[in-house]
Amino acid sequence: MSKMAIWWKRLIIAGLLLSISAIFFVIAPKEEKIVLTFGMFAGNQWDVPDDDCYKIIDETIEEFEKKYPNVEIQYDSGILKDDYSEYISQKALNGELPDVFMVLPEDFNTFSSVGLLKDLDFLMDGDTGFDVKDFYEGSYDAGEFNGSQYALPYESVPTLMFVNKTLLEREGIQIPENQWTWEDFYDICQKVTKDTDGDGRIDQFGVYDYDWKDAVYSNGGRIFDQSGTECNITAEAVENAVLFTRRVRELSGYQNPTSNDFDTGKIAFRPMKFSEFRTYKPYPWKINKYFDFQWDCIRLPQGPDGKNETSMDHLLMGISSGTKHDQMAWEFLKMLTYNKDTQRKLFQYSQGVSPLKSVTNSEETERILREDMGEDTVVKVQLLNEVMGQAVETQKFRSYDTVLQFLDNEINRLMEKDDNFDENILDIKGQADDMLNE
Repeated sequence: MSKMAIWWKRLIIAGLLLSISAIFFVIAPKEEKIVLTFGMFAGNQWDVPDDDCYKIIDETIEEFEKKYPNVEIQYDSGILKDDYSEYISQKALNGELPDVFMVLPEDFNTFSSVGLLKDLDFLMDGDTGFDVKDFYEGSYDAGEFNGSQYALPYESVPTLMFVNKTLLEREGIQIPENQWTWEDFYDICQKVTKDTDGDGRIDQFGVYDYDWKDAVYSNGGRIFDQSGTECNITAEAVENAVLFTRRVRELSGYQNPTSNDFDTGKIAFRPMKFSEFRTYKPYPWKINKYFDFQWDCIRLPQGPDGKNETSMDHLLMGISSGTKHDQMAWEFLKMLTYNKDTQRKLFQYSQGVSPLKSVTNSEETERILREDMGEDTVVKVQLLNEVMGQAVETQKFRSYDTVLQFLDNEINRLMEKDDNFDENILDIKGQADDMLNE
């Protein structure tokens, strides 16, 4: 039996034990003092610096314990994100799964399917003060599995397109509208890509860090099927995205621009996750001061088969199916994910976006971002609201990172070849499908 099969068997057994224990505790007498356990990792989901990772949680716990004096919330600190999946799995196998815990996207389907996560539908339906419409649909849907809700979104991160306003103005080009297309994008990149100092080498570029995955999402494509068992790269929307990305790269003769080119104002466009931009903000300030150019941000260009959609990642939170304290765990989950004061702190102390519409699309959030990032680099909440309203969830499952890295390597090599595209992409799909079903 393979290591993965053994791991799955253990989790299934753990899920069954948790379900049995949940039934027992429904009829068991309630304790006067309630101890809720919480599972979290240090840092953040977005792999960017985060010095305040415990601040929001600690302040939320303090508020919750004030509201419910008979409740004490405990958590283990210092667990790294890279170790978190194993930490939660081991807790489940030992029958010690936290009452409420963070759920990484790549673990969500597995934890839901083996019974580790509690179905939240009953708790949500019985709570008149809870309305799923308060969440952005794409964020909320990230916690759905087989028609039921098993987790709520705590934090989301969309991708935006950042624009060098000064470079475009110098070239006599207007900043694109939010409803711009691939062809608009290509035409601008073609116009600005040039050798500006006459040394025979291109030193001004259209775009940095735009890859085939950005094009896939904005063309209505999906890299994998919903179950994570089949690769979709031979689908028309995905193939066209790969071919378009190759066209864009050919503009610079495959001479790859660098982050230094971006920093020094020699690149017109750059897709960037909102979390990256929040931590990158010292650089735009430095650029504005020393290089005298400004940046703005818009949505990504849409392909012929898509919309101006972008990918979005999420950090979810759920309740253990074996919790002894269903209602109190639900109240704590709500305070983390549904409470406006808690969610507003994401813009103060974290790098993501609140999944709550009223928090993200507010004057208070605009003020926080302006104070943090400055007038010249602030991302307008109106744009965030639009992007969050149409963002596409990034599919995650256990082998996601491994297979995606394989696809990245192979497709980047494929882009440098001029012949046998159809044959080569079919071969890549076959290998990816084999990896997905190992």
